[in-house]
Amino acid sequence: MLHLDPNITYHDNGGFSWHPFSGEISASLVQLQYLEYLDLSYNHFTKIPKFIGAFTNLQYLDFSHNSITGNIPSELGNLTKLRILDLSHSISFKWHLNLGKIIEFNNNSLIQVPKSIGGLCRLQVLALSNNEFNSTIIDILENLLNCNNNSLQILDLSHNRLIGPLPRDLSRFSYLRELDVSYNKFNDTLPESIGKLSSLELLDISNNSFIGFVSETHLEKLSKLKQLDLSSNSLTLKTNITWVPPFQLQSINLRSCMIGPQFPSWLQTQSNISHIDLSSSGISDVIPEWFFNMTSNLAYLDLSSNLINNTLPNSLLESNNKSPHVDLSSNKFHGCIPPNLLLKASRLDLSNNTLTCFEPLFCDQIDGTTWYLDLSNNQLFGSIPNCLFHLLRNLRYLNLNNNRLSGVIPSSIASLYRIWALGLRKNNLSGTLPSSMKNCTQLSILDVGENSLGGTIPKWIGEILTDLVVLQLKSNHFYGKIPSSLCRLQYIQILDISHNKIYGAIPSCINNFTSIAKKSEEYHSRHLIGSIETSLTWKGKEYEHIQNLDLFRVIDISSNKLIGEIPMELTYLVGLNQLNLSKNSLGGVIPQIIGNLSGLESLDLSHNNFSGKIPTGLAELSFLAYLNLSFNHLSGKIPTGTQLQSFSTSSYGENFGLCGLPLLTECPGDHAISRNHDIKNYNELRQEWFDMSWFFIGLEFGFALGFIGVCGASFLSFYRRLAYFRCLNKFEDWLYVMINVRVSKLKRYFNAK
Repeated sequence: MLHLDPNITYHDNGGFSWHPFSGEISASLVQLQYLEYLDLSYNHFTKIPKFIGAFTNLQYLDFSHNSITGNIPSELGNLTKLRILDLSHSISFKWHLNLGKIIEFNNNSLIQVPKSIGGLCRLQVLALSNNEFNSTIIDILENLLNCNNNSLQILDLSHNRLIGPLPRDLSRFSYLRELDVSYNKFNDTLPESIGKLSSLELLDISNNSFIGFVSETHLEKLSKLKQLDLSSNSLTLKTNITWVPPFQLQSINLRSCMIGPQFPSWLQTQSNISHIDLSSSGISDVIPEWFFNMTSNLAYLDLSSNLINNTLPNSLLESNNKSPHVDLSSNKFHGCIPPNLLLKASRLDLSNNTLTCFEPLFCDQIDGTTWYLDLSNNQLFGSIPNCLFHLLRNLRYLNLNNNRLSGVIPSSIASLYRIWALGLRKNNLSGTLPSSMKNCTQLSILDVGENSLGGTIPKWIGEILTDLVVLQLKSNHFYGKIPSSLCRLQYIQILDISHNKIYGAIPSCINNFTSIAKKSEEYHSRHLIGSIETSLTWKGKEYEHIQNLDLFRVIDISSNKLIGEIPMELTYLVGLNQLNLSKNSLGGVIPQIIGNLSGLESLDLSHNNFSGKIPTGLAELSFLAYLNLSFNHLSGKIPTGTQLQSFSTSSYGENFGLCGLPLLTECPGDHAISRNHDIKNYNELRQEWFDMSWFFIGLEFGFALGFIGVCGASFLSFYRRLAYFRCLNKFEDWLYVMINVRVSKLKRYFNAK
């Protein structure tokens, strides 16, 4: 291995690899005319140079994971010896190591595939995935099909915007092992010639617009097929009940394909399967006995969003030692939850069913491996089993929202020392928040809203649960003052303690909410909460299943017994999206610098005792989409020339001292101005009406046109006469409209008087 440059490593086989560079590639590389192996991947190059066509000995070319934009040069077609071409992932992004997330994303990538690529008859691998190709690719594929010695083995066109149908005859790709066209806009029916690709091991056409049937013919000779993904199309799987497929699948994904109402019987022939997704596929059957025999190697099972109607089988994971991901949500499962299913799945989603209980022998089991458990939106009743938290001590996510659970929260919750999301909303839980919850120091989301919990808000929430991003305590019986320790929640993004019996003043230390005190583009949460959902009152409406919580910055302390004024420190929370202080006993004036809350989209201060004028700073909130200041003691003129006039009168109702638009109450001194404005409008209207030049010009033109038309139409052909009389009709319509517009203006003026 020879090192001639610190940025280039030359290899003994005649190739070299390039270490991170950006911009364009130096033309000096043309000197390496015998180059066979060129790897420029994982750089920041922005363009594929035309001189690339000079490397006629190249067999391997890798431009993947760069920031290339524009079109691929047609000179690439000169590389007739090329066997591997990888132009995938030409979408640049920056990954922040500390934040653990993408902070910058560049979606300007390759958009056009040159037809010359179709002449590269020695290609074995063509990888063009994760770009922005937005044209049809049928010409390229048909050119490759016409190669005498077609050797293509891997064709990856996934995650683009390619359109049109696939070629009807794909049989000449006889060496093809992987065909991936997922996440495009391909349409039409699936060509039956796919069924002749006897070397195929992976077939992925998911997330396109394919239509029609998939029959046995599409799959008849795919004896080596291991992965089949037809999901998210408009396809119907149609096979004979006695059909035995030629393959043994490891993974099958038929999400959103119509395969019901029964489970496809041919699945029972698959003994090596580890990944099954039959979600949203129209199944209304019960789970057949043979289905359990194929779950011994299961790592992933998704039967969600069907109409499967029976009890949950305890034997589903009886012989499985892999702790699979299991999703049986949004079905009609009923009865009790079996221990095997609950303890052996690593991730278990049973939400949106009609389950009512845990099996009686549940507490006799050993510790489970489950880290994600969603039992929300069922009919579970009774108290939470005390052993639940002991057995599932590995839980990171637990959702019991919207059930009929009662009693107190068990003190055994201390066992969940790893949990980061806990949802107990919308049950009948009573008592207080147990102090043993202090052990759950990694909690990011705590939602116990809409229960019958009471007592004061514990001080230890702010002192110990300092990682909280979402705190939902709404609609309970909490009383007392807001503890100042809550101000230590520097990562908090959603704080909702509405509909309780909280009294006292709003703590002035509220500006310590660091994540809300910065604009969203300046603050990046270190907590991955995008996949969690909660309920939220947003812009005056209640939403049950809010996701992407990273987008929200909300403070809601409405419907309590708060007194005092709005602390000036609250106006420092410049990242706030929604502020709801309604239905309290707050007073004083609305701070003039409320305009500092530049990101505010929803503001509700209604049903309080605020007085004074509406601050002009409120008019500076350009994103404000919901405003409610009703039922206060506000006075003076509503600031004009802003979006404040776009809100309905109900936003300002029951403030008897307010005046100005949109209210009908005129402010003192407005009448004279309005009268002068009316006189001006009248003069303009009079001048416009009595300026009849438009009428006489139109009349003269119409008379001349009519005379010529009547006298000369007989000399025109039939089609020209027809076009001419259509023109006359349009002129008649124009004249009619012009007169009526003037009459309407006069009527509106005199009616207003």
